[in-house]
Amino acid sequence: MLHLRSLQFPGAKPLTSRIAATVAGLWDRFSLGDPGLVRLILAARGTLSVALTTFASILVGRLIGAPPAEFAAGIVFSCMVPFMMQEPRWCQRQVSMLVLAVPALLVSALTSFLHSQRLAGEAFFLALLFACFLFQSHHRRVMALGLVGVVMTYIGLFLRLPPSTIPIQALSVLLAIPMTSLACFVILPLSPTRTLRRTVRAVQLSVVQVLHDAGPEPAARQRLQRSLARLNTVALAADGQLGLFEPQTREALRLALINLELATAQLLVALSQAPATGRHMRVLQWHARRLRHGQWFDAAVGAQSNDKIRRALHHISRAAGSLDAASIGIATQSTALAPSAVSPGGGPLAWRLAFRVTFACALAMAGGIALSENRWFWSVITTYLVFLGARSRGDTIYKGLQRVGGTILGILAGLLLAYLMTGDAIGEVAVILLSLFGMYYCITASYTLGIFCVTILLGLLYGMLGSPIEELLLLRLEETAIGAAAAIFVAAFVLPTRTREQVTQSGRAVLRALAGALRASHLNVASEPSDAPAAMRAVDREVADLRLALLPLTAGRFWVSRGGLEQPASALLDCVNWARAVTLGSPTGPADAARLGHIADHLASLAEATPGHDPTQARPLAPQLYVSPDPLDQLERAVHMLDERIAIGALAGFGLGR
Repeated sequence: MLHLRSLQFPGAKPLTSRIAATVAGLWDRFSLGDPGLVRLILAARGTLSVALTTFASILVGRLIGAPPAEFAAGIVFSCMVPFMMQEPRWCQRQVSMLVLAVPALLVSALTSFLHSQRLAGEAFFLALLFACFLFQSHHRRVMALGLVGVVMTYIGLFLRLPPSTIPIQALSVLLAIPMTSLACFVILPLSPTRTLRRTVRAVQLSVVQVLHDAGPEPAARQRLQRSLARLNTVALAADGQLGLFEPQTREALRLALINLELATAQLLVALSQAPATGRHMRVLQWHARRLRHGQWFDAAVGAQSNDKIRRALHHISRAAGSLDAASIGIATQSTALAPSAVSPGGGPLAWRLAFRVTFACALAMAGGIALSENRWFWSVITTYLVFLGARSRGDTIYKGLQRVGGTILGILAGLLLAYLMTGDAIGEVAVILLSLFGMYYCITASYTLGIFCVTILLGLLYGMLGSPIEELLLLRLEETAIGAAAAIFVAAFVLPTRTREQVTQSGRAVLRALAGALRASHLNVASEPSDAPAAMRAVDREVADLRLALLPLTAGRFWVSRGGLEQPASALLDCVNWARAVTLGSPTGPADAARLGHIADHLASLAEATPGHDPTQARPLAPQLYVSPDPLDQLERAVHMLDERIAIGALAGFGLGR
C-alpha cells in the first residue's frame, strides 16, 4: 500500500508536511485579510440565521396552512439583524434585536393597508428614507432601525399582503428572533476575547510577513512598505477592539502592541542604515519561521549585539512574546468586558444629506416604476446603498460603477448556473446558500463581489420559483443602472461635495494629528508627561480615513491621470512612516527636541494655512540629510519633499498651494 510519506526525495520534507505548510500559509494570508475572522464569522452567522428561519417558516407554514410569502418579513428580518447588533454584551445585543423587531412589526402591519394606495405607500417610503438619513448620526441604532423599516416597507408594498395576514407576518418576525439567537449566540457566538486573540495572532503574522519581505534588492523596499502598512492596519483593528475591555487590562495589551510596532520600526531603520547581507537574510527567514510557530525569544540573539539588524530582531521576538502573554491574560480574566461600551450618540441632524438621498431615490423610483411597477425597489436600493457611506462625488461614482459592474458579472454567472443546475434542487439550494455567504463576506471588502453574489442569488431564487430568469436579470440590470445614474447625477449636481474637498479635509486632518504626535514626542524628550504612542495611533486612524478618500482616485488612475491629486498624499504617507519610527523611538537630546518642535510647528502651520501660503519658506535642509540614515533626518527629508510637492501645485497642496 502506497503512503503519502513515501512520496519524497532524499533530503526533502514529507509530502504531508509540505501540504500542511502550504495550507497553513494560505490560512495565514486569509487571516491577515480578515483580522480576528470577524467577517467570516458574521457571514456564517447571517447565512445560518436565514437558513434556520426559512426552514422553521416552511415547517410552521405547513402546520397552519399558510403560504411561504406570508413569512417573508421574518426571513428578511433574519437576513439583516445579525449585522446590526454591534454591542459587546449578550444582553445588549438581545435588546438591539428586540428593538429592531419593533419597526419590522409596525411597518409590516402598516404596508398591509398602504399597498392599495399606491401614492400613499410611495410617499411613506420616501419619508422613511428621509428620516433615516436625517437622524443617522443622532444615535447609533437609528441607521439600523431605518434600514429595517425601508426594506420591510418595500417587501410589504411588493407582496401586497392583505390585512388578514398581519398575525402571520408578526409570527414570522417573532419566529426569526429565536432562530437568529440560536445562530448568533449559541451555534456561532462572537466572543470579544477570542476575537481579540485571533486578531493578535494576525498582528504577529503581519510581523512575520515583514521579515519575509525584507531584503537587499530595491524591490524589497516596496514590499516592505506594503507589509508595514498591513501590520499597521491589523494593529489598528486590534486596538479598536480594546475598547470592550477594562482599562487595566486593555492598557497592558495596547502597550504590547505599540512595543511590537516600535520593534518593527527599528528593523526598518536598521535596514535603511545597513542593507541586509546574505547572512542577515538567513537570520531574517529563520526568525520568521520561529515567530510563525510561536517561538518568541532566542537568547542567542542578545539585546546588546553590535549588529543593529540582529538587535532589532531580538526586540521583535520579545515584543511578540509580550503581546501573546498580554492577550492570554485578557482571555483568562472573567471581568475582561467593560461595564458599558455603548456610546450615547447624539450627533447633529443631517439635513443636507437627507435631502440629497431622498431626491436621488425619488428620481430612481420614478425611473424604476417606468420599467416595472413591482420591482422599482432595485433602482431605489441601488441609490440608497451607493449613498450609504459615500462622502464625496468620487465615492458615489466609484460605488455606482462597482454596483453596475457586479450586476453585469452576476447576470452572466447567474444565467450559466441556472442553465447548468436546471432540475437539481439540492445543487440550487447549495449555490444559493454559498451566494448568500459570499454576499455577507465580500460586501464590506469588495462591493463588486458582494453585488455579484447578490445577483446570482436572485437569479437562482427566481429560477426556482419558475419565473423567466433572463427577463428578470435584464430588468435588474436596467433598474440598477437607473439607480446608479440617479445617485451619480445628484452627487455631481445637487449640493455636491467634490473629491478634492474630501481629500483636502482628510489630508489636513493627518497633518494636524501628525503635528500632535511629534509634539508629544517632543515632550517626552523634554522629560514632560505625554502619550506619544496614543497620539501616533490617532495619526493611524486619520491615515486610514485619507486612504478611503483617495480610493476613487487610485481606482481610476488607469483612465485618468491623477498625479496632481496623489503626489502630496504619497509624500504625506512617507512622513507618517518616518514619524512612527521617530515618535515611538523617543529621540533624546536638546538638539532633537528643537528639531521635533520645528517639524511639528511646520506641519501644524501647513494644516491651518490658507491658499496662497508658500511652504518653501520653511527652514532649508542641509544636503547631507538626504543620505543620512537617522530617522529624524529622514523625517525632515520627507517633510521637505512634501513641501516641494505642495509648492508645485499638486492638488493645490491640500488647498495650500499658490
